[in-house]
Amino acid sequence: MTFAAAALGHHSAAATYDAARLLTLTGQAARFDFRNPHCLLYIDVDAGPYAGRRYVVEMSSAGVLGSRGWRASSIKAGDRVRITVMPARAGNASGLCRDCDVSINGVVTKA
Repeated sequence: MTFAAAALGHHSAAATYDAARLLTLTGQAARFDFRNPHCLLYIDVDAGPYAGRRYVVEMSSAGVLGSRGWRASSIKAGDRVRITVMPARAGNASGLCRDCDVSINGVVTKA
């Protein structure tokens, strides 16, 4: 019974993010939180519909990204980033990147 309660507490990505739409963001990294349960990347977007806004990208956990070679220092404030996300259904400045490519200062890395 404890497992069922824990499973219900975790949100569904499909309910929050629109997998049918993809949005490519470019800009400057403002912050990268390498943590569990999800890493967060904050981007000051410089082009497209979110230009001039800070966009929050939810990524996999630190454990999953760590197994792919990521560290807390993988993205630093000021780094130039390009990432494609599934945008939030609510239309706010947030999206999801799972198993996607991230360009960091021109170097593409799997997230």
